[in-house]
Amino acid sequence: MIVKRRNWLTHIILIALVVIILFPVVWVISTSLRRDNAAFSTKLFSSRVSIQNYKDLLFPEQNVLRLMKDIEAITTNTMPYSEKSFEELVSKFDRDIKRLKDYSNETKMLIEKTDEEYQTIQGFIEDNSEELLNSLKENAGLIGEKLDVKKPDDSKLYLALNVLLKEGIVKEKDIDDFFDLQIVKDYEEEWKNNFETLALNIENKQQNIKVLEDEVNSLKKELEEYQKEYTRISSIIRSSILPQFESFEKSLNTVLDILNSNDGSVRAIVSESNEKLEFEKILGYLEELNKVKLTDEFSEFSEKISNLNKLANEVLNLWENYPEKYTSKYADFLSIIRLFILKASKQLKESVDLMNNFSNVVENYLELSNLINVATKKLEKEKLEYETLKVKYDEKVAELVDANRYVFSLILKDDILSFNEKISKYTLPKDINKTYFAVKALGRSLNDYLVYVDDENLKKELRAYLRKMDWAETYKNFKKRYERFSKDFKVFVEEFDNYVKNIEEIGPNAISSAKNGIKIRITALVQLFPKIQSDYPAKIASNLSLVSKYSADLIDQLPIKGAKESLKMMDKNLFRIDQIWKEKTEHHLIRWIMNSVIVAGLVAVITTLVNALAAYPFSRMRFKGRKYGIMSLLLIQMFPAIMYMVALYGFLSFIGRYIPILGLNTLGGLIFVYLGGIAFNMYLIKGFYDTIPSSLEEAAMIDGATRWQTFWRIVLPLASPILAVVIILSFMGTFNEFVLARIILQDVDKYTYAVGLWTFSTGPFETEWGLFSAAALIGMAPMVILFLSMQKYLVGGLTKGSVKG
Repeated sequence: MIVKRRNWLTHIILIALVVIILFPVVWVISTSLRRDNAAFSTKLFSSRVSIQNYKDLLFPEQNVLRLMKDIEAITTNTMPYSEKSFEELVSKFDRDIKRLKDYSNETKMLIEKTDEEYQTIQGFIEDNSEELLNSLKENAGLIGEKLDVKKPDDSKLYLALNVLLKEGIVKEKDIDDFFDLQIVKDYEEEWKNNFETLALNIENKQQNIKVLEDEVNSLKKELEEYQKEYTRISSIIRSSILPQFESFEKSLNTVLDILNSNDGSVRAIVSESNEKLEFEKILGYLEELNKVKLTDEFSEFSEKISNLNKLANEVLNLWENYPEKYTSKYADFLSIIRLFILKASKQLKESVDLMNNFSNVVENYLELSNLINVATKKLEKEKLEYETLKVKYDEKVAELVDANRYVFSLILKDDILSFNEKISKYTLPKDINKTYFAVKALGRSLNDYLVYVDDENLKKELRAYLRKMDWAETYKNFKKRYERFSKDFKVFVEEFDNYVKNIEEIGPNAISSAKNGIKIRITALVQLFPKIQSDYPAKIASNLSLVSKYSADLIDQLPIKGAKESLKMMDKNLFRIDQIWKEKTEHHLIRWIMNSVIVAGLVAVITTLVNALAAYPFSRMRFKGRKYGIMSLLLIQMFPAIMYMVALYGFLSFIGRYIPILGLNTLGGLIFVYLGGIAFNMYLIKGFYDTIPSSLEEAAMIDGATRWQTFWRIVLPLASPILAVVIILSFMGTFNEFVLARIILQDVDKYTYAVGLWTFSTGPFETEWGLFSAAALIGMAPMVILFLSMQKYLVGGLTKGSVKG
């Protein structure tokens, strides 16, 4: 007897591989059916499913906004209704108005049903108030049962309580409740030595740091003002004063040249008054400027002042000792000096005031900089000492972790008792807000305790108990949001009905006016658009989506499951309301798929026919270049099409001028580009032809068949498996190609499926993973159908049909 050994490891590996391989497919399918947005959901799979994504892609509904756009096109007699008669337009207008009224009535009916379900849920909460509140107390009790913390030493407990007292977490009364007066005296010295002194030092350091930081900031602000003044005066010196002083230097050099050349001059009448006195004033200004202390940055200015001062003294010395004061040269000298005095006197006086001010600015700037440096060093020293003290304090506090855990466990136990006392007094749904705040307070207390818990399993367990109490918050938000939504939406629908009534009255007249050449936009319709496009998303849809989410969450969170059906019905009704009123982006998925089917189908058929014909001579005939011809084609095929995309783009642009069907932004041009990749398939078919016995063709030719007849009637039927493979590969490769199609096609209605699918990941569809997944699955259909229809040709044998007769 042979016993088969079961290899469990192999089975486990195979099962794991199947799960890993199929998981993406399962996820895509589930995402396409989700009502919630997978991009913002924490759940991998959702219980809220719908085929709405497929409806929107395959059979898009004319909801309220689309009907309004249709009505606007009708009443203004624009495309696609510009060629319709008046009677046809009125008929279409009446049908659209009726559908708007139907949507309004449907919405009112859904709101009534949703209100009824809401009241049912309220009644359920009220009837089960005690049981629901008991579930909160039960979870609080389970938390309390896990708080079995060993009491630490009295010394550590006393120190921990004092630390918490300083932080404001406990009160002095709590310490008195723990210890009698004698124990307090025993540990008070240790507290003062180990903690209180450190804490006081830390507080002092914090105060010193704050004072120093304020001082540094104040000094920096003051320094900024001097910096601005320094920059302003520096700019004036460089742009104005220095060029003027260079001009003065040239004037004094000219004067010196005149005074040094006193020969050969004719006598002249010279009138001299107080020029020398004025010149001495200028010399005084230069001496004052020479005394101004400046930084190395203005060494050029200092050199210029020194040089001017030297030149002015030389001029004055020569002037006083000039021998021939009644000559024409001396008269020229006085003329130049007068002009120099007129020009330089005011400028130098202003420069003296400016430079004295600048000197003060520089002095104050340097002084402030030194003060800031000193204060900064003090600040850094204080911070370093503070960090040292803080580390020492934290190390001592870290030694009290067990004591802190014990103290917070006691605080949490007290909070649980207080929580249970409060909850016992409440009734739902009246006191849901109080219940929510009680749960939040308990959650904060638990989180304070968990800070000192090291056991991760215990943390998870306690948080799990707290999460079971989340329904209180969810229900509070659900109640608040729904009441606001219901109130606002009823007002919104009533206003909508008034607008529709007005549009219905004006519509036929607007159509008649448009037909007579005077196109008007109905005011009510114009005003209604922003209400639907802006007010609905902002005021209605936000609350609606939250209510829908909360209702789905309550199904999972409520400890009692009696409200499940009502919550589901509310979620369903709200989803339908949103579909009626929300603005949906236009898309052309069916058109894109049809474009891809046309392009891929023609490319696959033409490629297969051309390759089947071209491969036959390479397989059956002998001619010069046969051996290297197909290899050359394969070599060319190795280069990707994107390499010569510029050439293709230019070629399509050129040929499109003469043959528009093959130009840019046309499916014909795209097909023409795709037909370039035939060499690989030719080599594939040629290899298959080589396996077909040539004796079959020879026998047929002996019986009188021509070469074409043997090819058509014998070789092609036998080659059907490889031809099917080529068709499938060509179709799939073309159907999924993106880069070339994206470059060549510009109009949205001419996009192929791959380019169209790309638009679902950008713009308004960026987070619509459900639509994207549904579009991806719908796009699979042509390839699946093709593969299934060609499957019978893939299993044909080599001798199929070859033995007939």
